This record gives sequence, structure tokens and C-alpha cells, in this order.
Amino acid sequence: MNILNNKLKLACAIGAGIAGIEQNYGLCDFIYFNRIGSYNTIGADWIKLQRDAHKYFTNAQFIGIYFDNPKLLDDPNQARAALGFAAGNREKDKIKVFLDSKLNYQFAQLPEVKSYSTNLSYKSSFSFRIIKDKVYPKITGYALEKNLSSFCLVETYQFQDQNKEINFDIPFGENSESYYLF
Repeated sequence: MNILNNKLKLACAIGAGIAGIEQNYGLCDFIYFNRIGSYNTIGADWIKLQRDAHKYFTNAQFIGIYFDNPKLLDDPNQARAALGFAAGNREKDKIKVFLDSKLNYQFAQLPEVKSYSTNLSYKSSFSFRIIKDKVYPKITGYALEKNLSSFCLVETYQFQDQNKEINFDIPFGENSESYYLF
């Protein structure tokens, strides 16, 4: 039983895409709203975002930008995030109409930046448990290793394809401050 348990842990660690690489990220039109609250209760906001976006856009790429490590906050209910989506190139003409009708949303053009990146294949809602237990601690450790005193985490949800995955990026260097939308 212990061998099976260790193999499962190893498979989770390998599947968690723990190894980070440097690559470019960005250059997208980002429609979003800022949220303050516990990351544990973020699901209802994602559902609302998806509902709003799918009324106007057929090819929305959902993105969450997380600014705080809740374990380091005095009050985890004060965790900040920007939840939104990138509109596909064929749907840029719908952005203004959307923003005019949804006043709580904002617009930012996110520039291309260097990032530390990793990903995780999404299989089920259990994947979010792996993210919390395996990926987040490794990302935090990686940021510390790279001497990033403050950073945001950009999660891109690639759920349109059959091979669903979540990409994790930590923007750094020139223009990375553009990702701090709070």
C-alpha cells in the first residue's frame, strides 16, 4: 500500500509540471474585474465571469492574476485577484460593447513579458487540489530562488481544447509591472 501511495505522489508531482522554464508570455487584450476576498471562495466569481463573457464572446481565454499569498496575509479574506479573459483576435470589435454594458469590468492591454512558466494537465476538479498542495508551494519557492521579492501569478485556463491544461506564469523584467492591475 505504501509503494502505491508513493507512486501516486510521484505521479502527482510529475503531472503538476513542477519544473519551470523561462519563456515569453502575453500581448493580449484583457477584460477583467478586481476582486478582494478569500481565494477559497472564488468559484462563484469565476462562474459569473464565464456567464458574462460567453454572452458576447465565443472564444474567450480565461485568465486569473493573483497578487497575494494568502498564507502571508494577516487576513486571507483580503487576497487580491484580477479575474478576466482575453478576447480572440476575431472578436476585438465586441470589447467596447461588452465594457459599455458591463460597467464593473475594466480593460488592459497586457504586454509581452518574460516569465517563469509551468503547467498542469487538467483532468478533474481534483486538479485544483494538486495545484494547491504541489504547484503553489513550488512556484513560491521558485520565485524566491529567482530573488523576486514581489510577484504576481498569472493562471491561464486552456479549457477549449481536448487536452485541457492550466498554465502558470510569473512575469518578470521589463513591462512586468503592467500585470499589477490593483
